[in-house]
Amino acid sequence: MKTARNLRTMKPKSEILVPFAVALLFIFNSVLSFAQSAPEKVEVDINADGGSVWYGQPWVWAVGIAVFIVLIVAITRSNSKNA
Repeated sequence: MKTARNLRTMKPKSEILVPFAVALLFIFNSVLSFAQSAPEKVEVDINADGGSVWYGQPWVWAVGIAVFIVLIVAITRSNSKNA
């Protein structure tokens, strides 16, 4: 009796497989549509004027970091005198 009740409540295989097949069809369709489109070739020259910008130089970064460290040390030392 239990098995007959279970058989009546089970869904047929077509009700389970059809949504799965439709989902696979949509996935493969989108993959094929993306595979057919060729990417556009874009040439970008970041140094159009021939020179580089000031923040692209390594010595500017070294000086900036040194100044930052000096400021941090000066701020922490001035706070320790007041305590």
